[in-house]
Amino acid sequence: MKKIGKSVFAGAIALFVLAVGISAYDVVEPNERGVMVTLGEVSSGVLEPGMHFHVPFISRIQKYSIVPKGMNANFSVGKDGAITKDMQTVGSQVTVFYRYDDDRIMDVVTKYGDAILENAITRSLVSCVKEAVGKYSIYELVENQDKITTDVSKSLAARLSEYPIEVTQLTISNWDWSDDFDKNIKETMNRTQQVRQAEQDLKLAETNAQKQVAEAEAAKKAAEQTAEADLMKAQKAAEAKRVEADALAYYNEKVAQNYNVEIKLKELEIELEKAKRWDGRQVPEYVPLTAAGGIVNLPEAKK
Repeated sequence: MKKIGKSVFAGAIALFVLAVGISAYDVVEPNERGVMVTLGEVSSGVLEPGMHFHVPFISRIQKYSIVPKGMNANFSVGKDGAITKDMQTVGSQVTVFYRYDDDRIMDVVTKYGDAILENAITRSLVSCVKEAVGKYSIYELVENQDKITTDVSKSLAARLSEYPIEVTQLTISNWDWSDDFDKNIKETMNRTQQVRQAEQDLKLAETNAQKQVAEAEAAKKAAEQTAEADLMKAQKAAEAKRVEADALAYYNEKVAQNYNVEIKLKELEIELEKAKRWDGRQVPEYVPLTAAGGIVNLPEAKK
């Protein structure tokens, strides 16, 4: 029994020593940073990822995750809401993600702590959101949400620059406003719809009027073209008549000329016949002609 007791005691001692040896080492993960705390006092220097030794029961390694973590801030429509440029109170939900600054982990441990940092983020966030919202009317919030988010993010980062944290992302969602304003929006939308309908009716009336004017102008132009065509047709017909009359006159003139020529030729023929029949005596001026126009042969006078 004594031997068994001694063996159990030795085993217990060995297990205790082994447990103490194991507990003397701690591992800092890649997404963590650590600090050594000895009897409540923080040692200088930040522990990088890896295995680190500390004295069991006297010192410990306190770890801080550098993975971004988020927190929400809700703005109600009431007295805590943001006031727009047109003096309307609005509410929203803002989510901000932040992480510890790697180079200032010691400040997180010695100067601040999570509670102080979260309180600083909340207070700064409220101020930044109200300041940004106050630049816009309530009707412009949704349209300019991306710009508002960017402005709030930049302003928050500037306000928190003295703290050992870094803002990584910020979102604004769920805009809210009072029931009275919601009612006003519906009435405004109805009036806007009526105005748009009236504008469409006016445009339709203007279009119809323009169409009628265009049709009237087209009809007038067609009538003018028809009248012009009729005038040209009449002018061409008159010209054709004039040409025809000129041609007939020319023909008559030529016929008259031919007739005169024939008469002249006949006269010459008579003169020639006279010359042939002349016997040296006086030829009577009158030359008898037949009904056909021939010269009557007179008997020669006796010598």
